[in-house]
Amino acid sequence: MFRFLSPIDTISSLALLVLAVFGLVQLSTALRHSLYLNRRHLIILRIDPRLVTDRIGDFLGSIRPPFTFEAAVHYLGREVNYYVVLPRKRARELMAREGINEVDDYDLFHHGGEHLGAYLKGGEVCPAIDVGKIDLSKVNEIGEGVAIQMVFGRRRGRKLMANFRILVSAPSNYQAKEILAAIKPSFPGFNLIESRSDDFISRVNFREYDAKQSTCWEPV
Repeated sequence: MFRFLSPIDTISSLALLVLAVFGLVQLSTALRHSLYLNRRHLIILRIDPRLVTDRIGDFLGSIRPPFTFEAAVHYLGREVNYYVVLPRKRARELMAREGINEVDDYDLFHHGGEHLGAYLKGGEVCPAIDVGKIDLSKVNEIGEGVAIQMVFGRRRGRKLMANFRILVSAPSNYQAKEILAAIKPSFPGFNLIESRSDDFISRVNFREYDAKQSTCWEPV
């Protein structure tokens, strides 16, 4: 015989169903991301912080575009991690250097939390920014993460055309905005344009260059 579920059983069943669907969506997204990286033959390299803080301008200036540079604090821990993402066939020279190792992609997001993004837009003059000295000290050790992403598209002499993106993940919208406000002073001379769109987050995840949002940067 059929038995009607009690209200508590019904709520529990619905909750489990939601969690199952959410898990499948997360798995599907991770799988699509992995397949994308493999299809594009991209490799993720973790960079020793000493290479970044000492001569980051020379380091990035030595890499031929297109490539992506990221400074990230994961949602667990407060250490600032540095990555370069580029085609595998162009990674051999970098991997030969001490302090550069291939890694799997990292997890930035606080699942079930709030995500806030922004991109930076400059004018005709290239602002001088030391990307190795961006202030990420406001990110808490547990549950908050942030990625500063620079997707380099092409070179103009010594100057590089790039997308500057920021993606913050935190338990609440207030915390996400607080982190973004603390980062903003590290980018003088830029306009900061916020975005919460799925399209923006997708471009960050897949490291896609967008010429319409690009600006110039000169290594310092």
